[in-house]
Amino acid sequence: MGAASVIRAGVGCAEVWAERAPSLMKLVSESREGRTGAGKAQGQFRDELLAMARDSSEVALRELRRGLEDLDTFTRPDGDHADEPTRPYKAKR
Repeated sequence: MGAASVIRAGVGCAEVWAERAPSLMKLVSESREGRTGAGKAQGQFRDELLAMARDSSEVALRELRRGLEDLDTFTRPDGDHADEPTRPYKAKR
C-alpha cells in the first residue's frame, strides 16, 4: 500500500506539472527576451511556479491520507473485538 500511495502521488504530481509546464515555458521565454513586459512575466512565472508547487503538495498529501486510510481499512480485524485478550496469561512474570 505504501508503494501504491507513492505511485499515485507521483502520477498526480506529474499530471499537475504536465498541465502547467507549457504556460511556464511561455513565461520563461517572455521574461528572457528583454521586452518591456519582462518584469511582469517574471512575476507571473514566480506566481505560477509557487501555485504549481502548492498543487503538487496538495496531491501528495491527499494520496498520503488515502494510503493511511487504506492501511487502516485493510489491517483492521473483522468482526467484534473480544473483551478478553487472546492471551489471558501474562507474558512476563
